[in-house]
Amino acid sequence: MKKLALIFLLILGMTLSFSAIALVMLFANGVFTSMDEAREFIMGELYTGDASLLQTGEVIQVQDALLQLQQQKQELEGDKLKLREDLASLQSVRDSLSGEIKTVATQAQAANQTQAQQREKGLEQAAALYSALRPADAAAILDVTEDDKMVLDILSKLKDRQAARILNALQDANRKARLTTALVEGKTTP
Repeated sequence: MKKLALIFLLILGMTLSFSAIALVMLFANGVFTSMDEAREFIMGELYTGDASLLQTGEVIQVQDALLQLQQQKQELEGDKLKLREDLASLQSVRDSLSGEIKTVATQAQAANQTQAQQREKGLEQAAALYSALRPADAAAILDVTEDDKMVLDILSKLKDRQAARILNALQDANRKARLTTALVEGKTTP
C-alpha cells in the first residue's frame, strides 16, 4: 500500500506543471480565500480590471494538467483494483494448495500405516515359520539374511527360549553379540 502511495505521489509530482504549482502556492499563501475563487481563477473567469489573472494558454495548460491527474488517478484506482483481485486470486491458490497438501499428507500417513501393518503381519508370519523350524535350520537362514533389523524383529516376536536357541545356532560370533545386545536393550537395530 505504501509503494502504491509513493508511486502516486511520484507521478503527481512529475506531471504537475509550473502553472499548477503556482496555483497551489497562491491558494496556500491566501491569495484565494475559497475553492470557488480558485476555480474561477483556473477557468479564467476571475477578473481584476480588464484581464483575468491567467492567460488563455495558461488556463488550458492548467486544465490539461488537472485532466491528466484525473486520468492518472483513475489508472491508479484500476491498478489498485487489479492488485486486490490478484491478491485474492493468490490467496485462493494458496488455500487450494494448502488443502491439497493436507490431503496428500493424510494419504501418505494412511499409506505408511498400511505399510507398517503389512510389515507387522509379515513379521508375525515369519516368526511363526521360524518357530516351526529347528533352531539350526532357522539360524542357517538368518545367517545369510543381511538385514539385522529384520532379524531382530523376527527374534523379538519368538518366544524367548526359541529365540535363544536360534541365536545360539548363528555362525558369526560378532553378529550374535550385536543381536543379543540389541535384544537386551530393546533396540530394533543393532
